[in-house]
Amino acid sequence: MNEVTVITPPDALYNDTPSILLICPSTLTKNAVNSVLFNIVDPVNLYLYETPIDGLHNIEWLIKICKLSSITIIDVDNCDPMVKVFSSHVIAQGNTFYLTNDNATPYNLISKNRIYDFVWLENLLIDRGKNE
Repeated sequence: MNEVTVITPPDALYNDTPSILLICPSTLTKNAVNSVLFNIVDPVNLYLYETPIDGLHNIEWLIKICKLSSITIIDVDNCDPMVKVFSSHVIAQGNTFYLTNDNATPYNLISKNRIYDFVWLENLLIDRGKNE
């Protein structure tokens, strides 16, 4: 197992470690990402943005970290209304992958990076580790 540094708003790390941003992940998504990270040798920064208990969002942080991260994963169906407003902007980023069961909203017009599992993430992180 590697070293995973979990970072939440308003913090940020400015280092060379690959970073993953999880936006509003369901428990299933968290468990799947955890399983992937368990098998990775290299360190990873894991940014986590969840619906705040107090209802006070930090959208500025979210957008900044989305640009800073190597990979962003947004669980669209788990986003609250405030985060959902910004989901199109997040999905439009080239490093963003999205999960949704919503076939009516044409997110595929914004991005082809719809995902259904996390096998790709493990392969990507392993490949990055080999190239460094």
